[in-house]
Amino acid sequence: MSEPGSARDQPGRPAEPEADAYVTADAVWNGHRFLRERTFRCDGERLHPVEDVPAHARARRHRVEGTLFPRLTDHHTHLGLTDQHALFAGGITHAIDLGWIPAVAAGWLADDLTRPSVAIVGSLITCVGGYPVNAGWGPPGSAAEVGGEREARLAVRANVILGASRIKVTLNTEAGETVDNRVLHGIVAEAHAQGVPVTVHVEGAGQTARAVAAGADQLAHTPFTERLDDALIQESARRGMSWVSTLDIHGWGDHTEQHVVARDNLGRFVRAGGRALYGTDLGNGGLPVGVNERELRGMLDAGVDPAAVLRSIAGLRRADDDRPPTIGPRVAWVPTAPPGHGSLPDALPGWLATARGLTVARLTATDRATPSTPSDRTTPEDDA
Repeated sequence: MSEPGSARDQPGRPAEPEADAYVTADAVWNGHRFLRERTFRCDGERLHPVEDVPAHARARRHRVEGTLFPRLTDHHTHLGLTDQHALFAGGITHAIDLGWIPAVAAGWLADDLTRPSVAIVGSLITCVGGYPVNAGWGPPGSAAEVGGEREARLAVRANVILGASRIKVTLNTEAGETVDNRVLHGIVAEAHAQGVPVTVHVEGAGQTARAVAAGADQLAHTPFTERLDDALIQESARRGMSWVSTLDIHGWGDHTEQHVVARDNLGRFVRAGGRALYGTDLGNGGLPVGVNERELRGMLDAGVDPAAVLRSIAGLRRADDDRPPTIGPRVAWVPTAPPGHGSLPDALPGWLATARGLTVARLTATDRATPSTPSDRTTPEDDA
């Protein structure tokens, strides 16, 4: 047997999908809860939920052990600093790149099914000489240095033209100067006029308050350099902002003071009704490439409800929409059934970290999935 992501799943060896095959999985995540034992029809690229398998097609029915997720998303990555194919093999089907050279990042928007589906911000907008210009991790062109509001608005438009579906601005007073409030408000106004949200990197005293006051939509990190007052946290939640977690960058398993501060802020934010999103800042130090068990554990330790943790990485759907999802062309597969409700808080991080990314074509490939009776079982790694 070979694991997903092995040589058989690499570029140059496309899977041969079995169109009009039927797949029954032990469980599937539908956006707000797990549905047990659901059957799908494969059209060669996507899985479509069905109530039953036609009699003439029952010989083409396969059973897949484990759990299917339509998506697992890392909301904060730097894909220029990581192996995108390994990221997909590690279970992440969708990745938000929060800063790189726009022309390079635009190339990641191509629908290459050997890596995650990607959304980009393009360059990080900052003041002249501001973070991350001299931070050392970003190549020339990954930051757009602006000297005033007009330049800032033009930088927003340039990123959008190259495919940015959100804009990122940095407010890091611990690394030097930042854009002033007039420029910051101009960036937010221009991005919203272009129909895209604004993510802000906040670092240093008072920077979260500035982002909230400017009408930003998201924080790229849970604030970690200051303990926010409750009123500011409540205002952030009231405005509908989301915070990307990124707890594990503070020590990579050895908790630092910044980890403690961030965890406290995140817990109070979710208790105020705020929405936390799973994100790792992948490319920043010793982070695992794939679903990060420590990040998930950190969110739980901060007080994020297990169901909310699942929604933060696996997607959100209205609670009154109980339909099975259509899945594909990418799918995240966990080789076992979901943990029981009582054991979910303890078991969830380790269980979800076993996820692997596959295409639907790979899941139903004719070179490994043998037609079977409903009682027989195959797994996506069963190539023998």
